[in-house]
Amino acid sequence: MNKQLVMALLASGALVGLSGCSGGGGDTTIIIEAPTNDGGSGGTPAPAPAPEPEPEPNDVPCPEGTTETSTDICELTGTYETDLTLVAGNTYTLDGRVQFGNGAARMSSATTLENGDALTTPTLTIEPGVEVKGLSASDGTFQTAAVLQINRGANIMAVGTADDPIIFSSEDEGYEGPFEWGGLIVSGFGPHNTCDDEICNITAEGGAGIFGQVSGSTPDDNSGMLKYVVIAEGGYLINADGDEINGLSLNGVGNGTEIEFLQVHDNADDGIEFYGGNVNAKHVVVTGARDDSIDWDEGYQGNLQYVVVKQSPEGSGEAFEMDTQGADEPLSKPTVSNVTIIANKQANDDSFIMQFKKLSGGFFHNVVATVDADSPNTFDTCARITGGSEANVGTSLVFNNWIQDCANAPGDQGVLATVDMGGAALNVTVTFANLNSLAAATAEAAKLSEAMDWAAINASFSESVADADYLDATDYIGAVDPDATTAWWDGWTIAGSVGTPEAVAIECPAGTTETADNVCELQGIYNDDMTLVAGNTYTLNGRVQFGNGAETLDAQGFTQGGAELTTPTLTIEAGVEVKGLEASDGTFQTAAVLQINRGANIEAVGTPTAPIIFSSEDEGLDGPFEWGGLIISGFGRHNTCTDDLCNITAEGGAGRFGQINGETRNDDSGTLKYVVIAEGGYLINADGDEINGLSLNGVGSGTEMSYIQVHDNADDGIEFYGGDVNVKYAVVTGARDDSVDWDEAYRGNMQYVIVKQSAEGSGEAFEMDTQGADEPLSKPTVSNVTIIANKQANDDSFIMQFKKKSGGFFHNVVATVAADTPNTFESCARITGGAGANVNTALVFNNWIQDCANDGSGGLLVSADSEAGADAVGNATMVVVAPALDAILASQAAEAVLAAPLNWTEINAAYPESTANTSFLDATDFIGAVNPDGSNPWWAGWTVPGSL
Repeated sequence: MNKQLVMALLASGALVGLSGCSGGGGDTTIIIEAPTNDGGSGGTPAPAPAPEPEPEPNDVPCPEGTTETSTDICELTGTYETDLTLVAGNTYTLDGRVQFGNGAARMSSATTLENGDALTTPTLTIEPGVEVKGLSASDGTFQTAAVLQINRGANIMAVGTADDPIIFSSEDEGYEGPFEWGGLIVSGFGPHNTCDDEICNITAEGGAGIFGQVSGSTPDDNSGMLKYVVIAEGGYLINADGDEINGLSLNGVGNGTEIEFLQVHDNADDGIEFYGGNVNAKHVVVTGARDDSIDWDEGYQGNLQYVVVKQSPEGSGEAFEMDTQGADEPLSKPTVSNVTIIANKQANDDSFIMQFKKLSGGFFHNVVATVDADSPNTFDTCARITGGSEANVGTSLVFNNWIQDCANAPGDQGVLATVDMGGAALNVTVTFANLNSLAAATAEAAKLSEAMDWAAINASFSESVADADYLDATDYIGAVDPDATTAWWDGWTIAGSVGTPEAVAIECPAGTTETADNVCELQGIYNDDMTLVAGNTYTLNGRVQFGNGAETLDAQGFTQGGAELTTPTLTIEAGVEVKGLEASDGTFQTAAVLQINRGANIEAVGTPTAPIIFSSEDEGLDGPFEWGGLIISGFGRHNTCTDDLCNITAEGGAGRFGQINGETRNDDSGTLKYVVIAEGGYLINADGDEINGLSLNGVGSGTEMSYIQVHDNADDGIEFYGGDVNVKYAVVTGARDDSVDWDEAYRGNMQYVIVKQSAEGSGEAFEMDTQGADEPLSKPTVSNVTIIANKQANDDSFIMQFKKKSGGFFHNVVATVAADTPNTFESCARITGGAGANVNTALVFNNWIQDCANDGSGGLLVSADSEAGADAVGNATMVVVAPALDAILASQAAEAVLAAPLNWTEINAAYPESTANTSFLDATDFIGAVNPDGSNPWWAGWTVPGSL
């Protein structure tokens, strides 16, 4: 298949949460413009068409250190010791073995090679949509075969998207055909079972030099990130003996490394092989491997979840081949959950699907093992257990929740194993798996009566290594949920390599109207529970409300009309898009708004790969003022409320909010997680005021909010009107007014906040006031913030503003200015309107990187027109230095790494007015929203592409 065609197909398979949207999501339109012909008609001959113009190059220069071998093709060769970014718009070729870092040499200490050279630690960053092609071996031998090798100490940050995966392949057309280049090798400092010293220099397979720990055990070693990555056509020779290289080799890679949405396709040797280490991986596909699809050795003890293996009829290997090898202890015994195996091999090959040997263990939960209907080989056994692995059965070798379908003949599901599994085989159902087009088992046994309890698993099997914080608690067998309407592997994997999903009909929920295929409209007020299921798009016609709590209530929860308070829950499934329709009469009176009133709940829980997206009805996710926004009102605290019963008028025409039975600071309005709110800010009244992206009216701390982005809003991004709700992992980009605003005694906690302002905006990164009443003050705690300031030309020269008596505790803050801003910035904060009286009691700055002016001077910490004495907020923890933000927006300034983590208990003791919630806030040891060590680029993959 032509690669350009495949990329078009890949681009059309949008991320579940982004389908139908441009600006990074949605349908891809390819426009081919023909030359114009202005000739006449009616017998007058038209002039000959002009020659088709040559396409203009995209003018993306090749990165330094690469060679432009033809237009938009950049060649890498040799070893790279410094950072390199492969930017989108070019194709990149590998000439021979390309290495990053010198950590493949023997080391004598954590930072030094045995030859005395310093260890180099470059990062290779690869942007979404990039293709990397291994060139043919120049002399036809393994010695010149193309390989990409990330050595210990180096990092790879290859983060694609569902629309634009990163693809490694050979230089020919298409993605089919093994043995055309080498593969990807990543080596780290992680555990290995031959290593019992502080420093280990272990020889890697594939000619990859040395790997292993150099500072004692480092199980959380971080080699970077692979996300939405396809590795195809590899497996070239690696030595004169005829051995081939794996598609992906992971040598001593630690669990600080992140791997998800990864496919290895058509590899001549193993698909993925783990040599020790304990790296985890989710959403893995291995198709067409000619040897083992997944192989582990040498004490590997990571976690794998959501794995599809589809073997090749031309191959000779197992779906999983497992050994301990290296040394007898520690064992290889990873936890593997939610697996679908479609077995296949060449004719007359081994009749088993997977093999444990050389003392390997392994915990396999929620597994579908079935056989390809067209396989030329005869299968009769799920697992061969040999080579000493028999001794692990029941302790470190366990099968739990299986659909056993391991033979070709109809009605014959084969045997489970070559040994008696006894009590080590739990809930094994011998039945036809009956996979559907999504690769989900439709057998009745595929749905479990309850979700997995990983803590209970670990308690039941003392040798289990299940990471309860990493593994999802699923309630089904197989890699794909039988209830799913889409497949997580669809759209970004090689077209046809797993299958061809068929559309699943999904009904609109009761109370909505189907306005087009899989488009459901919400309108009016809902007083009963509703679930917006994945697979449909949902539209908001005007102001849509849940519950009647916006009305004036009495202490018993009745409205003035005598109606009882209703408490519906709106549940929104991962990947759902909710679109606000255009105001039908062009005024605020019919603008689309989603309003969750007090008493009601919203449970909008997306995932990193399937966020829930609120936007307007047009294509794309850019452009403010296109619909209203999301309003949530609760029974939480507000500073105008001094009675047990309060009915406070909300902004935005949202009716009433506030407590009705005394103070309820921990009031619960639901959950927002992995939610994007884009393009909002429509008019809310005849005065021309716009609505915020997310308005939180008296929302209590029982509400959970994390991984939220507000993008391109015409008014504020997020505004807190009183309440105590806490937020982690928040992103506000492109707000045309304030990015974060609080009033009326907001006292929650925020941690990990990125604000990137708009060059078309006029507002502050943070605007803060107490307002409403003078007491109690607004004085939240905000920690780990990165601000990239921007405004329209000739706007205010400060980045944030405290006014109307507001306080606030700001810890671990990077404040910097966009390099291309049209505005002139001179200071970090303006403190006015009585807020100056709070300095160093309820208004505190702690651990700042101050870079608040365009001229590189750092600017003033407090503006010249601030209240007298406001500059006393400055202290020795304010450092004037350029933050040196890297590709993941982490500060690489030396000052960004603190000598010790924050101690929230001590901070509360030092500042009696501090509101730091010690059970909510993490004790971080870095300044800014993203850890400088690169271990958690938490915003990558789910935010609007290009917004950061």
